[in-house]
Amino acid sequence: MKALLAALITSAAFVQPAWSQGDSYPSRPIKLVVPFTAGSASDTAARIIAEEVRTSIGTVVIDNRPGANGIIGSSYVAKAPADGYTLLLTSSSTHSGIEALYKRPGYDPIKDFVHISRVATIPMVLVTRSDASYKTAGEMASFARNHRLRYGYGSGSAQIAAATFSQMANTPSDAIPYKSQPPAVTDLLSSQIDYMLADTSVVMSFVRGGKLAALAITSPRRLPELPDVPTMAEAGYKHFDLVVWVGLAAPAGTPAAIVDQWNKAVSAAVARPAVVAKLASLGMVAGASSARDHAAFALAQRGIWTARAAKAGVEQQ
Repeated sequence: MKALLAALITSAAFVQPAWSQGDSYPSRPIKLVVPFTAGSASDTAARIIAEEVRTSIGTVVIDNRPGANGIIGSSYVAKAPADGYTLLLTSSSTHSGIEALYKRPGYDPIKDFVHISRVATIPMVLVTRSDASYKTAGEMASFARNHRLRYGYGSGSAQIAAATFSQMANTPSDAIPYKSQPPAVTDLLSSQIDYMLADTSVVMSFVRGGKLAALAITSPRRLPELPDVPTMAEAGYKHFDLVVWVGLAAPAGTPAAIVDQWNKAVSAAVARPAVVAKLASLGMVAGASSARDHAAFALAQRGIWTARAAKAGVEQQ
């Protein structure tokens, strides 16, 4: 693990000949690739960051490239020039749990990227339809033992999280894949599936509007924005320890000066009270970090997500 962490931390040190210390960066718009659809938690976080760094960095264009649990967009960035003009909105889906889902995802989450900063952590909410007969996570688990349920997922994080809950709570369920979380929410609202573990930002408005019922949340404490929703521990599942996160990364070999410039810009952005409040209103907890700290965090999370997926019986493709 020490060797992997060293690779993550030092990968920014290899300067590509396409860029030199004397160049003015940036000299053109920067592309920020989001490997999920518009409306996803990753997309929401990316757009907030793009707007907040406009004065310190410049124009950032969001490029949504969804598909295959984030593989399409992540692979695209992994193969992009390491010149600071193509970045990736990373997440627990693309860089913690991907190797638990795919034997050959098409990119190496350790060697192919240099982590810039964490942006936020995102509690997941166990949601079902508001008219469901069960009103707690425990009641839903009991119901499922007599009436097998269907859960939807639209990201690697959501897949592993739902499988982990199903295993921990002994909730017999069939897994239904989606390209991203919003389409899964649409089918949940129309009774095509029965429940899902979704990023808070994706379902917050539906919970507040009474269209979905929130049965539990994965944060260690109740969210002020959803004070009546118990934590997983309060619901009886104290060993549920998965942390959903979003961050920023560049292709391995991106100059250290560019990585540092972006880290400072992101750290300043997510420290602003208005940004903290905006993220909180969407269920996100702002939390920037140094490149070194985020590299260590991402590596540690990789081990946790992989272990949980294996225990829940999630099979690699």
